[in-house]
Formats: sequence, structure tokens, C-alpha cells
Amino acid sequence: EDPKVAPQAGTPTFNDRQRKVLRFVLEGLSNKEIAWRLQISESYVKAILQSLFQKTGVRTRGQLVRVAVEQYEDQL
Repeated sequence: EDPKVAPQAGTPTFNDRQRKVLRFVLEGLSNKEIAWRLQISESYVKAILQSLFQKTGVRTRGQLVRVAVEQYEDQL
């Protein structure tokens, strides 16, 4: 295998902001609370969540929590 090939599409990595939002979702915070804690807009929180949904292949917060705990614990 070529070592220059990126990781499989099935193993997404999260940037720092995505990790922070995901941790707050795992704590049960609302979008509004996450926005306040990170000093960003609520719409930006929603955009980050959409990117997390897309990266992990889920459609809901509940699914995101389950997948994050089961598959991405090392990135949290």
C-alpha cells in the first residue's frame, strides 16, 4: 500500500472546533448553550453539526452521540 494515501473514507478525523462541539453534544448541551460556551453563533454550531453528521453518516444528534462513543472515542 502507498503510505501517501489518506485514511479510508470510513475513518473521518475531526478538527478542533468539531471536537469541542461534539464534546458539548455528548454532555447534552443545546445548540444555544454550545454557541454561548464557544462564543460563536448558533447558526455556526448548526453548520458544524451538519459537517459532523456528514462525516459520520448520521442524521440525528442521538445517532451522532452513539457513533461518536462507539467509533470515535479516541478523538474526543
